[in-house]
Amino acid sequence: MKNPIREYVRLVRTIERAKHEGRTGELLKAARANAEIQKTMMRPRQYATINGAGEIGWGTAMLCFAFSGYAAVILPPSPWRGWLGYFFLALACGAMPVCLWVSGRFIIRSRVGYVVLPRGPSWWVGLAVSVLVAAGISIALSLWLIPEMLQVAPLPVHHAATVTVHDTPSRSDLILVGAYGPISVILYLMMNAVSVKDHRWKWICALLILAMPVVACLQPGNYLEMARPVTLCQGLVYLLSGAITLNWFLRQHQPPAADPE
Repeated sequence: MKNPIREYVRLVRTIERAKHEGRTGELLKAARANAEIQKTMMRPRQYATINGAGEIGWGTAMLCFAFSGYAAVILPPSPWRGWLGYFFLALACGAMPVCLWVSGRFIIRSRVGYVVLPRGPSWWVGLAVSVLVAAGISIALSLWLIPEMLQVAPLPVHHAATVTVHDTPSRSDLILVGAYGPISVILYLMMNAVSVKDHRWKWICALLILAMPVVACLQPGNYLEMARPVTLCQGLVYLLSGAITLNWFLRQHQPPAADPE
C-alpha cells in the first residue's frame, strides 16, 4: 500500500475542502478512509515474530557462538585462531538486527505494508533493565565458572598436575545446564507467542530445545564443554523453525497488486 503518512496528509486536505464546499458524502467517505489509515499506522509490529525473522536471527547468532567456541578447541594454536573467534562473535552480535532489518525492508513492507513500532518511555526503560540484568547475570556466571574455565584452558606442563579434570559434570555444571533448558524454552515461546497459535509443531521444537541440555547433563565433561554442542543444536532448531515459518509467511502473504495512480 502507499505510504499512510502521505495518504493522511492528502486526506486532511480533502476533508477541509469538502467541509468548505459542504459535500457530506465525500466527508463520510473520507472518514472511513481515515479510520483505515489510522488502523494501519498504529498496527503493532508483530510480523517479525510471525514470519520467522526473529528465529532465524537468533538461530544464526547461536550458531556463531558455537562456531566461536569450537574454533578455540579444534583449530591449532595460531594468531588467527583468536581473530576467527572474534569474527564469529561479531557475526553473532549483528545477526539479529540484520535479519530484522532485511525482513522489514524486503519482506514485510512489500507484502504487508507500512508497519510502525512506537517506542515510548516504557520501551527504553525495559531495554535498560534488560541490559543491566543481562550484564549482572553474565558477571555472576563468569565468576562462578572460573574453575570450569581453568579446566579447559591450556596450561604449561608444570602446572597441569595442579588442575583436576572431572570426567563427570559437577554439581554447578548440572545446575547451570539444567536451568539453561527451561530458560531456552521460555525464550523460544516468547519469540513465538503469536505464531505458535498457527504452528502447533513449534511445541515439538520447544521440547527438543528443552531435551538438549538434559541429554548434555548425562555426558562427561564440564559446563563449557557441554555448552558448545547444546548451543549448536539449539541454533539449528531455531534456524529450521524460522525457515519453515518464513516459507509459510511468504505463501500466505503474496505481494499486493500495484495501486492505480
